[in-house]
Amino acid sequence: MTGRSMIELIGIEKRYHSFQALADLNLTLQEGEFFSLLGPSGCGKTTALRIIAGFLEPTAGIVRIAGQDMQGVPANRRPTNMVFQSYAIFPHLNVGDNVGFGLSRSGLSRRQRKARIEEALAMVALEGFEDRHADALSGGQRQRVALARALVMQPKVLLLDEPLSALDKKLRESMQFELRRLQQSVGINFVMVTHDQYEAMTMSDRIGVMFDGRLAQVDTPTQLYAFPANRKVAAFIGGMNFLPAQLVGEPAGRLEVMVAGLGGLDIARNQGVARHDRELVVGLRPEQLHISRDEPAGFDARAQGTVTDAAFYGETVHYHVEIAGVPEPVVVSVPNHFHTVDFKRGDRVWIAAQGASVIDLGARTDN
Repeated sequence: MTGRSMIELIGIEKRYHSFQALADLNLTLQEGEFFSLLGPSGCGKTTALRIIAGFLEPTAGIVRIAGQDMQGVPANRRPTNMVFQSYAIFPHLNVGDNVGFGLSRSGLSRRQRKARIEEALAMVALEGFEDRHADALSGGQRQRVALARALVMQPKVLLLDEPLSALDKKLRESMQFELRRLQQSVGINFVMVTHDQYEAMTMSDRIGVMFDGRLAQVDTPTQLYAFPANRKVAAFIGGMNFLPAQLVGEPAGRLEVMVAGLGGLDIARNQGVARHDRELVVGLRPEQLHISRDEPAGFDARAQGTVTDAAFYGETVHYHVEIAGVPEPVVVSVPNHFHTVDFKRGDRVWIAAQGASVIDLGARTDN
C-alpha cells in the first residue's frame, strides 16, 4: 500500500422507498489495499460494492475513485471491473474469447488483444488454456477465467462479489491464497464482499464489518479479533464467551475486573469501546482458555466446572463447561493432539484464564 487514497465513500446513503439499505457510509481505501466488506446477508455490503462499480446510484453521498468524482460516470467508464458470484462465463465461447470479450471495442489490434489475453491468463496460472471450451472447465478454473476477464481490462480497482462461494471447502481455501498472491502481484485494489469471517481475515489488509446498512468497525484482521468495537462485532468474528463482570479498578490505563464465576482479572482497555458504568461484559475467546483435570498454577483466574458437551472438529475439540455463577456454559477450544486431552460429559475440570486473554467489551447493555 502506498498511503494514497484510491476509493473514497463520503456520506453514502441508499434508500428504496421506506427501506434504507445504506446509512451514512464513510470509508477511505488506500491504493494497493485488499479490503473486505464483511457481514451477514442483507447488511448492505453488496449494495455498497455495486455503488462503487456504478451499477447503482446512491441516494446521497459522494464516490471518488483515484481522486475523481464518479457522479454521472457509468459503470463502463469507471476504472473498475467486477467478478460476480456466478462468474458469468459465456458457455458458447472458449477461454480466450471469454477473457478477451471486453477488449472487442478497445481499439487494440488483434495481436495486442492476443498479448493482453495471454498476459491475463498467465496471471491466473491458465497459460495455454485459450482454446479450452468453457464447458470443460472445473469450478476453480472457471473462477480463474472470470478473474482473467476482469484483469485483462487493466482496472485500478477489482471488485469481487463473494467470488469463492460456489467452490467446495478445500478448493475455496486454496483459492484464498491464490487471490491474495494475485492481488499482491498485480498491485491494484481488491474490494471483496463476503459473509465468511475466516475468508475475510485470511485475505484482507483491512476489513469493514457491516450490520443493517452501517459500518460497525473498520480495522485490520488482528485488531478486529483482539479488540472488537462492540458485542455484535465480537460475536460475528470468531467464537466468543460473554461473561458479566464488575469494574473494581483502573491502574495505569488497564482495567481490574471481577468476572462472574472466574474471579479477578487485569485486562487491557479496549480503546474502541465506550464504557458507561461499572457493569461490564467481557469476552473470552475459546482458544485462549485453559482446561485441565487438576487445578492449574500461574493463571490469574480459575474455576471448577462440569463438562456438559464436547464437539470434535478434527483439528480442535470444543468443550462446553458449566460453571457456577455463569449464565451459560463456557466454550473452551483445545488443539487435537490425537486425544491427549479427552474429557467426557460429566467430568469435573478446571477452567483458567490469563489477563491478556480477556477483552473489555464495554457496558452490559448490548453495545
